[in-house]
Amino acid sequence: MATRLLRGPLLRGPLWSFALLAVVLAVFPLVAPDDAVNVGVYALIYSLAAIGLSLLMGLAGQVSLGQAAFFAVGAYTQAVLVTRYSVPMVPAAVAAVGLAMLVALLVGLPLLRLRGHYLALATLGLGIIVTVAATESEYLGATSGIYGVPKPEFGGRRYDSAAEYFWLLAPVVVAALLLARNVVAGRIGRALGAINDSEVAAECLGADTFRLRLQVFVLSAGYAGLAGVAYVHWITVVNPGAANFSLSVEFLLMAVLGGIGSVWGAVLGAFAVEFLDEGLHDLIPKIVPDAVGEVELIGFGIVLTAVILFLPGGIHGLFRRLLDRVRPGAAPAAASTVDDSDETPLLARDGRPAPGTTLLEVEHLVRRFGGVVAVDDVSFEVRAGEIFGLIGPNGAGKTTCFNIVSGVLTPSTGTVRLKGERIDGRKPHVFARARATRTFQNLQIFRSTTVRGNVAVGRHLRGRAGLARGALVLPARAEERAIHRSTDDFLSLVGLSEVADRPAGDLPFGQQRLLEIARALALEPDLLLLDEPMAGLSGGERRDLARLLRRLRAGGMAIVLVEHDVEAVLALADRVAVLDDGRLIALGDPAAVRHDPAVVAAYLGIEEEQAAVDPVARSVVQGD
Repeated sequence: MATRLLRGPLLRGPLWSFALLAVVLAVFPLVAPDDAVNVGVYALIYSLAAIGLSLLMGLAGQVSLGQAAFFAVGAYTQAVLVTRYSVPMVPAAVAAVGLAMLVALLVGLPLLRLRGHYLALATLGLGIIVTVAATESEYLGATSGIYGVPKPEFGGRRYDSAAEYFWLLAPVVVAALLLARNVVAGRIGRALGAINDSEVAAECLGADTFRLRLQVFVLSAGYAGLAGVAYVHWITVVNPGAANFSLSVEFLLMAVLGGIGSVWGAVLGAFAVEFLDEGLHDLIPKIVPDAVGEVELIGFGIVLTAVILFLPGGIHGLFRRLLDRVRPGAAPAAASTVDDSDETPLLARDGRPAPGTTLLEVEHLVRRFGGVVAVDDVSFEVRAGEIFGLIGPNGAGKTTCFNIVSGVLTPSTGTVRLKGERIDGRKPHVFARARATRTFQNLQIFRSTTVRGNVAVGRHLRGRAGLARGALVLPARAEERAIHRSTDDFLSLVGLSEVADRPAGDLPFGQQRLLEIARALALEPDLLLLDEPMAGLSGGERRDLARLLRRLRAGGMAIVLVEHDVEAVLALADRVAVLDDGRLIALGDPAAVRHDPAVVAAYLGIEEEQAAVDPVARSVVQGD
């Protein structure tokens, strides 16, 4: 089950909104009844676990039913350290959260290779394992658990009452929200949001999907472990029920009800679920005596199903739709601003391979799909500072070649070398780290973010802020500003500067194609693979793109161009390769390829007499 990150002001939240939340939480115990404050304490505790789960589902697109397992690890570790070894609360909490994250790292390495419901089922097993281990361990108190965990005490003051504990937890939750908000808004959150929209496109821009998802899985477990610490100091006891499946379902409901991917929604969802839980505790015994636990779980299941069916965006999504109704309409699309007379070198940089240097070597490439040979013994090389055309009829194997070169597919046999290093069989992010990237025949834009956000993902490898640095935000702020400024430069190359803040999915097809090119250029590649970049473009946009490609070539970039517009390729390319039925049938300069009999007969599928009545064919055969 993949989920899409819903990004917007309600998710990231301006800083003043955190101050407003702090004020609301500070006032709540003063105006609410004692019973409500007690429920609020549990809501704050569980919201920590829900924030982590919302990050996991919204950013990593993964559903976990094992959040209660990490909650229990944190609770048990804290209980053991403070009761058996008299470790102070704060150092013990650091150790408890650290252990929960370590366990998540160890189990995440194999489990996160699973996807969808397989991962959900595997994480469900974590809760069962922790429950059984705690039940069978005498050291952990077996079925009775560990008692006597002290209430928190700071500065000689003991936090015994619900109101006092609420006030103690409130700043912790606000801080947890701030850290989560910074992760979402920063480099790592941006890359993970892109992965949810198009994993292959994000990988081709340098995002290591497995590593990023593992990091968020570990962070999510840390939030759950912290919730377990807060829980055990409130109820002063922990037993195997802390890893119960129903608690994982409760965390899941909080995240879904609040809005998947919304850290704010997780807190709202936690309060909603806890007060719903309290209502069910009062109502169910009147309807079905002696069946509170079972019916309560059924009630949660009904609410979860109803939210998915009728409120898929949760509380956050509802607020977002209301805001969209009152926001002003998007600005009209901008016309291209490329100067048609400018042929100065573009994106030249120090350290780029010298023009004429062999950059890409493809040798005896074969790719089979069952009994079908899509690419059959294809060899060619691409040099720095040239445009290399790759043409052929539909099904000739052009896109398959791109997929093999960029790491999307593994060749059956043959080798691919980039800058002398073998890259065949490596992941696309390895291809991107070698300063090479691509666009796609079928558009792969990131629809859940803006035009500018798409290009910012293209700058992923130019940033250095990791999860911890991004969460603290201050060290990464200068880097983010630089990325934000640079996006305008790349958007201006394709005439999209004036629509930078529009949702990418709202652009017309042709501008989405240009956006994909701008995003690829943001990597500042030495090698750029363009798969039908002119499809959907107007005549003026095609001319502007041709001018842009010439300027990029002048700057030393190598460009491999797959395009059905044969004349455009022959006019732009320095050399051209022609594929037919997966085989290389011609390779050379455009003039030679244009008149090659094999190209005329096999690729175009026409004879000379057909060219007399077909203007497109005539232009190719005669060289018009």
